[in-house]
Amino acid sequence: MIRPRSLPLRYPNRSLPLFRFRNHLISRSILTDSSTALPTSSSSAPRSTASFYISNVFPIQLGRLDFRPSIASFLREEALLEHLHAIANDVKVHGFQVENWEVSRKDGGVFLHFSYIAPTEEQTSKEEEKVDEEKAARIGVESTPSSYTQNQPGRLFISPLEESAQKHGGWPSWLGNWWAQKKWHDDRKVPGHTLYSSRAEDGEDAAMDGDEGGLVKGSAGAVKGLQGAAGGGRVWVVKGKQWTEDMNRFPSNRLRVEFDGPDVSQEMLYTLFRPYGRLADIQPPTPVPAGSLRFASVSFSRLSPAAIAINALHGYSTPTNTADFTIRVLSSATDKPIPLSRLRLFYERPLKAHALRDWISSHPRLVLPVVAFLIGTLSYTFFDPIRAFFVRSKLEGVWDINEYSLIKTLRQKFVLPTSFGFLNSSTSETENSEEAIGKNAWADRIEAEKGVEQWLAEYPSTFITITGPPGSGKSSLVTRVLKQQDKPAMVIDCEEIAKAKNDAGLVSALADQTGYYPVFSFMSSLSGLIDLAAVGLIGQKAGFSTPVDQQLRQMLEIVGGALKDVSTHAQKSHQEAFQAQKDQVETDKMRQRKRQMIARGWHDGRLDCVAGNGLSELGVGDEPFEEQDWDSVPLAVPMGGNVAPIQGDTVLTSLTASTDKVESEKLELQTTASTELDVESETIKSLPIVVLKNFAQKTAKGDLWNVLAEWGASLVENKVAHVIVVTEGPTATKALTKALPAKPLNTVGLADADEVNALAYVRDKLRPHTAATTTTTASNSTSTANAGNESQKQGSDPKAYTLSPEDSAQIAKLGGRMVDLENLVYKVRTGSKIKDAVDDIILRNVVELRKAAFGDDSEDAKALQWTRAQAWKVVSELANKGEIPYNKMLQEFPFKGAEQSLKALEEHELVSVSYIDGRASMVKPGKPVFRYVFQALVNDPIFKSSCQIEYNNAIIAKSESDIKAYEQELMNLKNITTEGGSNAIGVSGGWLGLGGNSAIRDRGKWLLDKMGGLVDKVGKLEKENAEMVKVLSSGR
Repeated sequence: MIRPRSLPLRYPNRSLPLFRFRNHLISRSILTDSSTALPTSSSSAPRSTASFYISNVFPIQLGRLDFRPSIASFLREEALLEHLHAIANDVKVHGFQVENWEVSRKDGGVFLHFSYIAPTEEQTSKEEEKVDEEKAARIGVESTPSSYTQNQPGRLFISPLEESAQKHGGWPSWLGNWWAQKKWHDDRKVPGHTLYSSRAEDGEDAAMDGDEGGLVKGSAGAVKGLQGAAGGGRVWVVKGKQWTEDMNRFPSNRLRVEFDGPDVSQEMLYTLFRPYGRLADIQPPTPVPAGSLRFASVSFSRLSPAAIAINALHGYSTPTNTADFTIRVLSSATDKPIPLSRLRLFYERPLKAHALRDWISSHPRLVLPVVAFLIGTLSYTFFDPIRAFFVRSKLEGVWDINEYSLIKTLRQKFVLPTSFGFLNSSTSETENSEEAIGKNAWADRIEAEKGVEQWLAEYPSTFITITGPPGSGKSSLVTRVLKQQDKPAMVIDCEEIAKAKNDAGLVSALADQTGYYPVFSFMSSLSGLIDLAAVGLIGQKAGFSTPVDQQLRQMLEIVGGALKDVSTHAQKSHQEAFQAQKDQVETDKMRQRKRQMIARGWHDGRLDCVAGNGLSELGVGDEPFEEQDWDSVPLAVPMGGNVAPIQGDTVLTSLTASTDKVESEKLELQTTASTELDVESETIKSLPIVVLKNFAQKTAKGDLWNVLAEWGASLVENKVAHVIVVTEGPTATKALTKALPAKPLNTVGLADADEVNALAYVRDKLRPHTAATTTTTASNSTSTANAGNESQKQGSDPKAYTLSPEDSAQIAKLGGRMVDLENLVYKVRTGSKIKDAVDDIILRNVVELRKAAFGDDSEDAKALQWTRAQAWKVVSELANKGEIPYNKMLQEFPFKGAEQSLKALEEHELVSVSYIDGRASMVKPGKPVFRYVFQALVNDPIFKSSCQIEYNNAIIAKSESDIKAYEQELMNLKNITTEGGSNAIGVSGGWLGLGGNSAIRDRGKWLLDKMGGLVDKVGKLEKENAEMVKVLSSGR
């Protein structure tokens, strides 16, 4: 074991402490004992120092995460250095003395620092000196004095070190002896060349062989020249100045050679670096900024030669070309000094920093489409199956806790308050009772429900549309139908989707409605930004951003696939259940047949083998029983009376065999026919239901309604699902008709209830409230129990609650709109009278309609899709009349040529339009109560005066514009008359000049009549405005 503390330091006046750095190079000095190396000459002779670099002792560190150097250092460092020290101690020539050992962690080598006594010139012959100089000139030896060639450390000590290493089993390595025995270099080969020499040059070898001439590959001098200049195998001469660092610069086969001086030629670089290994390439210096050193790049074919070269040549001063190098080696006389350049060597990464990023940024035309393709592929292969799974889960109710049998059982058995309110069954019972009341309120709901159920019992062929005004019971009808149908259903609330303000919100809303997850809505905005940047970079879009309509279609395509999977899974389940039922029928049939055979005396001979009744030799199988044996074999009554031997079934002895056979055949035929019918019906039952609720009731961003209509049409045409569309009016059916142009729609129209059904509905709603009030009064009274019971019976009597004629008249103002009737019932239940409740409902609608139709102020009115004059025209006309002809209104001011304004009023539910055979017929109030709201607005003098003035001003402006047009035309007619009349325009008079053309006269008369009528009209409107101004002045 080497004890560094007992040995002298490398530098007498300086101590070298040991430092360890994590993941960095570690330098350690192993100091040798001065007594281990004895000089061969006098101790007074001057000593020289030099260094060798022994490669591949430790692993080369490839990066920060390469832990091999740490492992090798921990396990074998001391053993390896002891082995190296033993090899060096056996060298006794020229006063060789080891000064210290230094480990290069990153490069995997060890520096041997030593001192020696240089031999005198007499010890070397002139002939050998000449040979060495020639070899040095070929392979790159630094030598200014002539004595340096023969006194170089490589020439003096490499051979003794190699011999000593062979005695000790080779140079050590962290991988073991097999690696140590590996031959690293051919001593008889000059790098980059094939050298042949005569046998006379070999000296003793030639004499021993007896050959006097001829050529031999390699040269004995090559060993001296090569190893003397650079080294060989695993021992290399350190020519420059060692630089030990622990930065994050890890070995690479590419070296950056900086020139501290003039540039060095490629030939010179090849001469210097080729001895360490084969060079792959040399890149000459390139222009650099002022003040920076020029550099060349030297690439080795392997990593190890680069690590050796950087440790051997860093800091070496070399001539800049081979001619100067030869002169320097041969010590030839020159007129001027040889320029030298100091080499600075650094590792250079094969792949420069940010090279990939720079390549991507410089090739956007290639990179952006490839990235878009990869993203699309990832979404298609990874995310789409996950999204389809979540859609199927929503359809099948996996995430709906109310559908689990455990929750249903708990709701039936227990009533848990507060946090367990979802288990409370009182809410569901109340909803059921309310739905029953609503269903029985008017009979047309029952007929509509039957019609929808009938269409759902067939294969889908077109849309099922349910239309009607708001509050007419469309949603409740769909809810009852879905509860009765044992099918998976998906309800998409289109109104929630239409509320989205941007593309990302639209995609997110549709995903929430369909269960489409995960969805990356923010990617649409990001993709748009990328495409915008791509236009600036490459002049065209990269294809990242997808239009919102295309995104919706892709989402709905996945939803459609999930619907098909659900339908297929349901059909498969039904088929399996049907097959099991069919197998059960066949099993029962065979058992019935066997019972009949046993009843007729059939015998199973195998039973004799088991029973051992003496007939065992006959028990070889079933006794054959053919079809003709049914009639020939008499019916036998088994033992035990009429009790069959299997499961105690009774055998009817009165039936004949032929009758049983006929009945069995009839039963088989009936079963087959019924099963065939069940297969088709079960297939229809497996189809899911898609409900598009509130379809096309509001304007939406993009082409949402057409996208949904096309998707629903594809579901119907491909027999994937039934599609029910719930909308308020026929205007929404345009998109549906466009999607299915060749097929009529199955339409169910719901209207407001008539007066009789509305009164019955209110009466039914108020009856439970009256009964509860009577019961409470009876329980709190101090009367007897009998009196209380009679009070309860009277309260529970359906005829106990009646409506007075005045109440009926007030309820009639609300019409049959469900929303208003429910509001009335709520107010009455809270203690209001019917008249007060109706007046309050009308007042609230007055306030809401005034704001919605006319705006709060003039600025708010500019944002409306109609003018105040148009709104007042509708209000005033419908206040006096219940309905107005649609086409007549379009022919009058202010709707003449402005049909879109009337459509906008209908879209905002201020008016409703009735249709006959798809043609607009009559304009009515948006809901029944609006007629009384319109009357309230007309009866308000201040509001009426302001609106009438604005309406009259619009008519006056229109009339004055027409008057100016008439005046201009009259001026044109006057010009025609003054210039010759009919003759001037080429129209001659009658025969003999009689009966001239009167068209100009008639046209002028018509214009004057129109002008007169407009002038009178403007006068009347101005007088009316004056009267209205007086009303406004009164403030009442």
